[in-house]
Amino acid sequence: MKKLFLITAVIFSLGLGGLAAQEDTDANQASVPAEENPSNKSFFSSIDFLLQFTPAVYINPESTLVSAPSPIIYPLGIGFLFPKAARFAIQPTLSFFMMYHLWYDGKALPAEIENRTSQTISFLLDIPAVFQIFASEKSRFQVQAGAALLMRFGILAGGVKESDSGYTGSAGSDMDEINSWFWQNARFLYFSLGGSWLYTFTDHLKAGPTMNIYLPAGFFASGEGAQAMIISLGLKLCL
Repeated sequence: MKKLFLITAVIFSLGLGGLAAQEDTDANQASVPAEENPSNKSFFSSIDFLLQFTPAVYINPESTLVSAPSPIIYPLGIGFLFPKAARFAIQPTLSFFMMYHLWYDGKALPAEIENRTSQTISFLLDIPAVFQIFASEKSRFQVQAGAALLMRFGILAGGVKESDSGYTGSAGSDMDEINSWFWQNARFLYFSLGGSWLYTFTDHLKAGPTMNIYLPAGFFASGEGAQAMIISLGLKLCL
């Protein structure tokens, strides 16, 4: 129930953000002739569709004697920017990546392939507000901040059986603990910060570097420090 309430609240905030951004755009374009006003165009003409490839470091401060060093992950993301020409906009983005986990001393920790228990399927839904700085006709900077949900679902990794030995007695019971841990103490809730620079190559292509930091709410809620913090640097394409 708590997860459903949180997801509903985020979607509701997204709707409010979109309305606020649209009002800002309408106010800025009030003096534009009717035939040139973007508000007279289709809804999709106000959207930039996004593709992102953002290799990232998944921070793991625990000892490498019991878990993996902070692993590199390779999220692939899709999303959109609306309104694309406004100074203030929203940019919902959904990214996907996979990694390994193990269970140790009450925590789900990143694992190397030889010590893995869980193959973790991860979806990161980021919903930031974006402030755009138009440096020139072809160049813009974007600064963003918002909330994100990291939805993780662990399954037994290939070659691992439920009856195999585990920290809690078996790999199967370790899996139960891992999946429960992902959703406890607001570990699925993140705060996001980021920045991008985009260059307009054509009317239908803008591209440039993007950097994002995802700070888990567990940093504050459970005193786990930077565990599961994500820092990414990659490429953003706007189509």
